[in-house]
Amino acid sequence: MRHYCAVLGQALNSKQDGEVAIDMDAVADAVGKEGEKPSFYVSEESQQRKFTCKSCEEFNDILGRFGYCSLCGRRNDLEDFEDETIPTIRKRLNSGDAPEDCVRDGVASFDSFMAQVGKELARMVPLTERRRHRLSTQSFHDLHEVRSTLREWFDIDVCAGMKDDEIRVVELMFHRRHVYEHNGGEVNQKYLDKSGDTTVRLKQHIRETQQGAHGLLGSLVKMARNVHSVFHELFPPIPEPIKAFEDKKARIAKYSAGGR
Repeated sequence: MRHYCAVLGQALNSKQDGEVAIDMDAVADAVGKEGEKPSFYVSEESQQRKFTCKSCEEFNDILGRFGYCSLCGRRNDLEDFEDETIPTIRKRLNSGDAPEDCVRDGVASFDSFMAQVGKELARMVPLTERRRHRLSTQSFHDLHEVRSTLREWFDIDVCAGMKDDEIRVVELMFHRRHVYEHNGGEVNQKYLDKSGDTTVRLKQHIRETQQGAHGLLGSLVKMARNVHSVFHELFPPIPEPIKAFEDKKARIAKYSAGGR
C-alpha cells in the first residue's frame, strides 16, 4: 500500500505528461532473483519450526523448536513431546529397536521437555538464585526429586492421577536410564543403592520388554500433560482466540450434524 501511494503521489506531482505503471506483479517477479530487489519488496524469512496451535488454530513459524503461540500464548512443548517425540520412539520400538534404547531415549526426551519448562519458570517467576540455578541448569532425571521440587515450589504434581505401582515403575526406569546410557546396561552398585531394585544383582545385564517400554512412554505422556496443565494455570493463555476457535468448531459440528 505504501508503494502504491508513493508511486501515485509521484505521478500526480510530476510536471511531465505520460503514463505511470504501478506494477505490483514485480513483487512476485523479484522472488528468488539475484540483484537488487524493488524498494517495496519485503520477504518474510522462514524460521526453524512451524506449528499450528491446538488451542486457537493459529499458524506459527518460530526460531528454535519450542515457543509460545503468537496469538494465544500457549506453549508448544506438550504437542512436540506427545505428537512427535513419543510416537517416533514407539515406531522404533515396534520396528524392532531394543526396548532398553527406547527406555533411555524416552526418559531423555522427558528430561528435555522438563528442561524447557524449568527454564521458563526460572525466567518468569521470582526465585532465589539457588532455585533459579536448579531449574535452569540441572537435569530432571531423578523423578523423586523432580516431584518434590515442583510440588513444593509451584504446586505442580508431576504424577497426578497415577497409581503408586505405575509411579514406582517410572522411578525405576528413570534410574535404569543411567545404567543404559553410561554403563552398557550392566547393574552397578550406584543403581542398586539409588533404585532399591531387588529384582537384579550387581553386574547383571538388564533387559526390558517391548510392552514395558510402551507402558513407560504412556506414563511419560501423562506426566508431561500434568506439568503443562499447571504451567498454564500459572501463565494462562489469552482466552479470546481460544474461545473463538471453540465457537468455530461448535458451528462446524452443528452444521455437519444438520447436513446429515
